[in-house]
Amino acid sequence: MTSKQELILQLEPYGLGENESKIYMFLLAQPGELSVVQIAKELRLGRTPVYNALDKLENKGLTAKIMAENGYNYTANSPDNLEEYWRRRERKVQRLGAKLPDVVSALDGLATGSGHRSKTKYYTGRDGLEQITYNSLRAKNDLYIYEVATNMTNFVNKNTAEKFRQILVEREITTHQLTNYTQIEAFTEVERMITDFWDIRHIDPKILKIQFEMLIYNDVCALYSVSGRDIFGVEIHNANLAAMQKQIFSAIQRLAKPMKKIGLNGEAKV
Repeated sequence: MTSKQELILQLEPYGLGENESKIYMFLLAQPGELSVVQIAKELRLGRTPVYNALDKLENKGLTAKIMAENGYNYTANSPDNLEEYWRRRERKVQRLGAKLPDVVSALDGLATGSGHRSKTKYYTGRDGLEQITYNSLRAKNDLYIYEVATNMTNFVNKNTAEKFRQILVEREITTHQLTNYTQIEAFTEVERMITDFWDIRHIDPKILKIQFEMLIYNDVCALYSVSGRDIFGVEIHNANLAAMQKQIFSAIQRLAKPMKKIGLNGEAKV
């Protein structure tokens, strides 16, 4: 059986502080409502910390206050409300995450001379590649990709990959993709990305053998390796380099053969 102290530790990642957890578990075990004075006395806490914790619990839907003769009494709501609170929090985080690239771009634009500065950023490991991919969601209209890995899940978990694809659709970013593969297996449930925002083409490796993943967008060229133990990436922020790379991409794209999309989930073949 899980001890109360273990439960307090388990609840902390879900947004409950120590006093919140203690008070909520205490109220769950009570047959009726209790006043702040009673709660404070039983748990040996000051009244102010109890009031603060009860306010937070009420905002999470875990407690309810009931009008009593001398103020309010408090009672615990069902633990099922914790799941609903967490779902609401997840939805809020997703909405904020979708807006974050715009916020970061706006902040970056405040830096002195940011429009003319060149910079290089280095990333390592799968977390680093996930960050590079997330950064590419800042693309304005178009994202150009030399593709080595046919599926983002080679380095990003499936749920995260699907969230990224959904953001691409919400932001109406078209992905222009060049690959040496002649066939790509289905990889997504985000159907609008496939139907409306995905341009996939095969380039013969005799013309260009793609050996390194590369993303081009805005004033950024990002390169990364996903093979073996050598997992790293580099972002180069330089307007002239990005403009030149877009020109090269367009030239190669004209030599590439559009792939036929099969269904709505990303399957394609030459």
